[in-house]
Amino acid sequence: MAHEGTSNQTKRVLLWIESSRAYGRGCLLGVAAYCSAHTRWQLFHVEHHLEEAVPTDLAATGFDGVIARTENKAISDALHSLNVPIVDLRGSFPPKHGRMIDTSPTACAELAFEHFWERGITAMAFCGYESVDFSERQRKAFVEHAATRDIAVDVFESDARSSDARIRASTLVSEARGEFDRTRMIEWLRGLPKPAAVLAANDVRGRQVLAACAEADIAVPEEIAVLGIDNDEVICELSHPPLSSIEPDTRSIGFAGAASLDTLMSEPSRVNASSVRMIQPLGVTVRQSTDITAIDDLVVARAAKMIREQAESISSVEVLADMVGLSRATLERRFRSALGRSPHQEIDRIRLDRARSLVRGTTYPLHKIADMVGYSNASRLVDAYKRRFKITPGTDRQQSDDPFRDLAC
Repeated sequence: MAHEGTSNQTKRVLLWIESSRAYGRGCLLGVAAYCSAHTRWQLFHVEHHLEEAVPTDLAATGFDGVIARTENKAISDALHSLNVPIVDLRGSFPPKHGRMIDTSPTACAELAFEHFWERGITAMAFCGYESVDFSERQRKAFVEHAATRDIAVDVFESDARSSDARIRASTLVSEARGEFDRTRMIEWLRGLPKPAAVLAANDVRGRQVLAACAEADIAVPEEIAVLGIDNDEVICELSHPPLSSIEPDTRSIGFAGAASLDTLMSEPSRVNASSVRMIQPLGVTVRQSTDITAIDDLVVARAAKMIREQAESISSVEVLADMVGLSRATLERRFRSALGRSPHQEIDRIRLDRARSLVRGTTYPLHKIADMVGYSNASRLVDAYKRRFKITPGTDRQQSDDPFRDLAC
């Protein structure tokens, strides 16, 4: 049962979040950030791995609330038996008395697609784990986003799938089985058009794809570019070559989870588990596995790299043309031939992607963001932003609902 106490007593909160993975550790740090700024809870964190069972005698401790990453139904049922508000940070098992928060698979799909697209790669593929819920959500989001750009995604079908597709697969078991996908995966990778880009469901799967490429003597990133999700630094840096990865905003997820639980413990009537609150990822951490621009024209490849690295300071296409030793007309023609867009469009695209990250992730005023990304004033930024994203920066910022905003200086 819940811990009995008055409103002015310290709340006792159970953190059932694995510390064995970078994702869980980031969430725990977000919880700590919220508690440091807003409240004093007595926190109980039990060291465990992702699928470890909840001890049967835990209920006797007496808690006022739980923040969890619930991997399976057994864990969900055990936590529900505590009969206290629960905020789940994995997005798979809706708590009966709480809500869910997770990383947006749609935003990850958009980031991955644009990361590959800006490198000139149009042959795209996805490699995940069949019947694993987070992997299936990410596959669906990536396939759907690519379809809006008339790109068909080649999806890897594993021989190591669960014998019953109706049964939700265990993450750890699926990752272990994935080590035996090597032969089938090599055949699949060899059959992809080159160059190709592979989005992996997580960093473990990304490492497995890189290992298959190495065994098949497939050049990474020249023939196959590989991008993971979660940005687990240990996994990514130990991969060969080092794995690029989408970095989830786990601290914000943990922070938002703690803020939600704080509200639920004081206002139980505000329970809403009907939907998942999605938090935007922070961006792509680029390592060697995707550090390429797949452009045959070496001068255009050099110009594209300059834009990616210096878009905010390139004042005009003429300046860019001078930097690569071509006339503006020649650069325009070769750029369109290689990438299907103009140098000016590419400069705008890079600037606006950076502007959107700043709009969503900071409280900087628009005039400061405009200056940071290379627009002469806020009005020009707003006009370009609306053309590209079909939304104003102000509305986009409001909808992003960054949980750290109230801590910004």
